[in-house]
Amino acid sequence: MSLPTEKMAEIKQLIHNRLQQLDLIPAGQDSSWIPLAGDVLEAQLDLERSRRAEIERRFLLYAKHYWREFLQMRDEHKDRLVKIFAQDEKGVHRCVCSFVCPLKAGRLLDSPQHAARFVTALGLQRSQPVGGGVRAEIWSSLFAFLAVNQGECESHAVLLCSLLLGFGLDAYVCVGTKGRGTSHTWVVTLGAAPETVTFWEPTSGQRYIHQRVNPEDPPSVTQPMNKYPYKTIGSLFNHRSFYANCQPLDIVEVCSFDLSDESRWKAMSEEAIKSISGPSPDWIQCVPLCSNPVDWILSSNEIERELRGLITEHRQVSGQV
Repeated sequence: MSLPTEKMAEIKQLIHNRLQQLDLIPAGQDSSWIPLAGDVLEAQLDLERSRRAEIERRFLLYAKHYWREFLQMRDEHKDRLVKIFAQDEKGVHRCVCSFVCPLKAGRLLDSPQHAARFVTALGLQRSQPVGGGVRAEIWSSLFAFLAVNQGECESHAVLLCSLLLGFGLDAYVCVGTKGRGTSHTWVVTLGAAPETVTFWEPTSGQRYIHQRVNPEDPPSVTQPMNKYPYKTIGSLFNHRSFYANCQPLDIVEVCSFDLSDESRWKAMSEEAIKSISGPSPDWIQCVPLCSNPVDWILSSNEIERELRGLITEHRQVSGQV
């Protein structure tokens, strides 16, 4: 049964009046609330942007130096997939470590396996170039990826790594190849022992146990048969670490994942990574949220009581009681 127009108007006005009491900034005579002038705010934003640009410039110089050192180790390093920067959905080139952010799913996802299943439910879509040519590789930020509900394999791997980090696992995004040499990204989790290595495929949710094949063993030694589709690995990273594979061979089956071994993995400075993808700089102060002066429980009860009164009055007038 629909209410008369005048009763609907009364109910809308009641709800409107109540909502007006819910201010984002509580009204009052608190002297600590001083509005900023537009020019002051713009000047502060310009200062923060210039400082951020300086941080990015310094990191770029460091990344170039890091890459030169990596190339000097072996000539074949120039052909390995060591991904330091990637382009996001806004066309901005960012350090790949800045895409990863530990996410705690709370009660939404019960286990790492549920997290892997959740990531596979998101659509897989390759970005297409405009006018043909080489495919544009876009790494979406976490929020953009979840908003559009689809993305490239790299976005799936970043999200899965972020969720696994939230569960307390030592997770990293791997950049390498699979099959016929096509580029691919997946996730690896490392256990307490260096040989405890698990691969997570972000597009299917499958897990693979990595059993290293020792190329120095004689032919008489039985080698493990790995069933994962990954062929080579060039680098791996998370929100605070970046490692380039400097082992003689980049074939996944023969790679050791002991990241503490500097002869096998060239680490990037954690301080440099923290500067570009870590917490907000010291000069950016988070504004604390003020508590709402309105008692929401009391207000909810009052709205319900007034609505009940309006409905009862309408029923009495229309002879339904």
